[in-house]
Amino acid sequence: MRKSYRRTWRCIMAAGMTVGMTAVFLTGCGREATPKKLMHTMTERLANVESFTNTFEMDLKMEDVVHYTKVTMDMTMETTLDPKAGHAKGQAEVVMRGTTLNSEMEIYQVEEGDVAATYSGMDDLWVKEQTNGAASGLSVDTDLFGEMTDSIEEFRLAEETVTVEEQECYELYGDVTGEDLIGLLGSQMIHGFGLVELPDENAIPNLEIPLTLDIYKEELLPARLIVDMTDVLNTLYDSYDERTDVNDFTIELVFKDYDRTGEIVVPQEVINAAEAG
Repeated sequence: MRKSYRRTWRCIMAAGMTVGMTAVFLTGCGREATPKKLMHTMTERLANVESFTNTFEMDLKMEDVVHYTKVTMDMTMETTLDPKAGHAKGQAEVVMRGTTLNSEMEIYQVEEGDVAATYSGMDDLWVKEQTNGAASGLSVDTDLFGEMTDSIEEFRLAEETVTVEEQECYELYGDVTGEDLIGLLGSQMIHGFGLVELPDENAIPNLEIPLTLDIYKEELLPARLIVDMTDVLNTLYDSYDERTDVNDFTIELVFKDYDRTGEIVVPQEVINAAEAG
């Protein structure tokens, strides 16, 4: 059981880092704020961003006749784009089949020559993984939201601004396809890191999923991203007569401190622990 949970933690950390790093490529305004203009301007501003920090929270609660599953995750992340690197640290709790596991997690993703290296730590135990080319959390896709043009053009601009990090923000809201969301967050995230057993694994790409995007009014950079899959998954389960209730499945990222992150370096003690492990 402990090995199974360790695999789950590594999936959670890698996918969480992917979100933190790929979400920088949100797209953007003219004098009259419209969703299309805001996204266009934001894309232009992001092209000059060199680093950022963000928080990442995920809440998943679902139950069927026999089992109750709960996953909560709270992490702080920092990302640099040149060189491509990331660091995340936080806590996660998994409750599944009567077993509860709480863990402190930390992850570094850096480039080592032509190899992408990921150092994953859980409760001070470290593992190193290498891949040729860029790791999933390090990949840069400036077309990420450009590929979601059709969905974004259907977004609405809220009449009232909202406050994020004590700053005034525009708020856009609408639905994106599951296919687009998988491109943004990754398949593991959308499937709850393997903990969500869907009645049809091929159904997600065709679903319409609510997404809220807040944009700092002054900087015109991403402020907050919220994905709520609760109602969508309940409808999916109901359509297959499945007796599964999704009480909550939300993902929230808050972006802050653009261009204030220094070089991300893996501490020598982490390298030593991973090599010894």
